[in-house]
Amino acid sequence: MVWVSNQSSVDIRVHITNNTGGSACTFTIYPKQIETWRFNCWTRDGNETATIELASGKTTEIEVGKDAYLKVFNDTLLMETFTATQI
Repeated sequence: MVWVSNQSSVDIRVHITNNTGGSACTFTIYPKQIETWRFNCWTRDGNETATIELASGKTTEIEVGKDAYLKVFNDTLLMETFTATQI
């Protein structure tokens, strides 16, 4: 699963390709919203491309693994990979 966290001051639109499964939809994540599986998680089974568009129109594309964690700020994108464990 790819997790996207919006720590910026603007809405972001996120699209993650679905070559390895999951939804092809683009979703909006609002600034500092409460993070949940419903709003922040994309289920993927392999590597994909994430496209993140800030409300200003600035767009970034990044290759992500199936267990990537993306944290979006106004001018920075951090990516970590991890092994997800449900508790």
